Amino acid sequence: MTSLLVLIVSVSILITATLGYFKLYEVTAANSSVRIDRAARAAAALFADRLASEFAAIRDEDGRPQALRLKGSDTAKALSFRDAHDTLLKEIGAINQGAANLFRLNAETQAFDRFATTFRKPDGSVPPPMSIGIMHPAYDNLINNRPHLGEVPVMGRMRLAYLTPIQAASGAIAGALAVDVGWVDDLVAAKNELRLQIIIASSLILALVAAFGAFSMGAELKPLRVLAKYADDLAAGAPSGAVPYRSRGDEIGALAQGLERVVALQRKLAHLAYTDTLTGLSNRGRYLNDLDTALAESLSGKRKWTLVHLDLDKFRQINDAYGQKTGDDLLQTVATRIKEAAGGGVRIARLSGDHFTVLIGDGRPAEDVSELARKMLTAIHQPVQLSAGEIRVTGSAGIVLLKHDAKDADEAHRNAGLALRKAKAKGDRAVFFSSELYDEFQNNIRMERMLRLAIHEREIEIHFQPQIDPSTNQLAGVEALARWTHPVEGPVPPGLFIPTAENSGQIVDLGTLILDLACEQAAKWREKKFDFKHISVNVSPIQLWQPNFVAVVKDALKRHNLSGNEICIEITEGVFVDQSEQRIEKVLSAIRELGVLLSLDDFGTGYSSLGYLNRLPFDQLKVDRSFISDIDTDLRKQKVLRGILELSRGLGFNIVIEGAETGEEVAVIRDMGCDAIQGFYYSRPAPALLIPEVVKFIARSQPVSEVRSA
Repeated sequence: MTSLLVLIVSVSILITATLGYFKLYEVTAANSSVRIDRAARAAAALFADRLASEFAAIRDEDGRPQALRLKGSDTAKALSFRDAHDTLLKEIGAINQGAANLFRLNAETQAFDRFATTFRKPDGSVPPPMSIGIMHPAYDNLINNRPHLGEVPVMGRMRLAYLTPIQAASGAIAGALAVDVGWVDDLVAAKNELRLQIIIASSLILALVAAFGAFSMGAELKPLRVLAKYADDLAAGAPSGAVPYRSRGDEIGALAQGLERVVALQRKLAHLAYTDTLTGLSNRGRYLNDLDTALAESLSGKRKWTLVHLDLDKFRQINDAYGQKTGDDLLQTVATRIKEAAGGGVRIARLSGDHFTVLIGDGRPAEDVSELARKMLTAIHQPVQLSAGEIRVTGSAGIVLLKHDAKDADEAHRNAGLALRKAKAKGDRAVFFSSELYDEFQNNIRMERMLRLAIHEREIEIHFQPQIDPSTNQLAGVEALARWTHPVEGPVPPGLFIPTAENSGQIVDLGTLILDLACEQAAKWREKKFDFKHISVNVSPIQLWQPNFVAVVKDALKRHNLSGNEICIEITEGVFVDQSEQRIEKVLSAIRELGVLLSLDDFGTGYSSLGYLNRLPFDQLKVDRSFISDIDTDLRKQKVLRGILELSRGLGFNIVIEGAETGEEVAVIRDMGCDAIQGFYYSRPAPALLIPEVVKFIARSQPVSEVRSA
């Protein structure tokens, strides 16, 4: 309102001042015009009167001088300096209160050279010569025998002048008579003074209006400012106490009462918006707000905060095994135990699922934080009695010291996640964040980028490991194994880039590439008449459950003109996790309809059951090395393997034992009657070019049992 009042007064002053200013401008301009007109007339009249024998005045119908014409033919003499000229010019200058000058046209330069003037230096001497040249504002009119009225430059300033052409007897331009009425800025001094006075007066008036308006409006609007600050504090979450001015009966009171209702509603909404409905802890939104506050206080040195991320190990399996209701009951119990173990002065939140956070702001040292984390994990480890029975869980924790390990909330949350990931990898422990964890994270990101490019550029190649019939030393098949040699980094171990592919979601593209390379090599071997039997290709569960996987296999076979039984798809028991039996059977049957062989890899280490083996269309079982390491000296393992072999033969499966490394292991396995052995004893994985020779070498060697009996 003060601004509006100042604006109205400003507009009023501006309108009034502008009218007066322009009126004075018109009067000044008119006065100057009258003065210069009179000066021009007087000068021409005096020349025509005092020097009547030499000059005649030529005037327009209004009497304004248009030219002075010489009566004689000697122009040079008439336009040369004489005392009479000087006297006459001084008289003209005195009458007009200005200056007077005489100019003569220079035939060579075409400039008008001054030869008489009323200007004098301070010492009374005549100033140096000057000329009206082509750049002078009056030159164009004078050279064309026309008078000029206007401002002309003199010694760096402007004078209002009238220049009358002086003509020769023939009428040609010969010179000029210039008279002026003074400096232009002196003529408009009144206008400038008025403008300054207007500015000063307006400023004073506006200052007084603004001061009065600000004071009066400030007093009237003080309650609104108080209520606005209360609203700001409320929005910021700061405690504000009771709403002021509720007892007033005017509009301010009505506003305060409305704000009080907003406060009550805000409290209800805050509870709903920032509370986890399952556990009653803070939710993700409140956690992020608390983390921002804690980080700001830590970085400013006001308070020392520590962030702990807690996560249950294998909680998803509990949900799958017992159902969501049991999982929710477990989470409620775990939340209660974390609160009891953490004690007061901490802020606990449940972010999602089984992920909890604890913000500790009492400045305790790292050793005490570690002890508190172990205390919370110990509380989590205690058995939980639920309707489904007794359940035991373990947990892991990642810890971040906010002042040292984070610059913003995103970095703090990320670093806590990295520490938690390391803790879960080690299992059932608490881990502090360190720069090494971040470096490891960056290396993983770098590896992901390199792998993505390697897949796109087809830098991945495959080596093959033979599967040998131990009774004849003949080839039973080969397994394709991915290998990667980076152009700069060199060989990258499969144990490094395969997990990277799985974690980054690139396993599908990698698996598709390996399948294509295997089919391509199968076509080359068939063309060279090498009987490779079949090529086994590992397929991850993620790749297997892609909607287009069967179409990808079919397309690869078609492009390389292969029959289905030349390729064997190896899957691990992980495909049975979180999948219905109907879906598993549908996908595997669709693969089997292509003629492709199916192998269950790492049998005995996962989730497979006799029911699955009996109903699903597998052709082959691959027994994991854990069953045959040191089998030549471990009678218990011999019994277990013999049972697996009898079961598999009863179900009609071919049996491949993988990981055999010694002759003694191979001899025991051969005596039990397995179909094929794959391991370092026979051959390490080798490039496709070497496989035919490796197979020939193995075939020429004696079976291991014969070597032992020899």
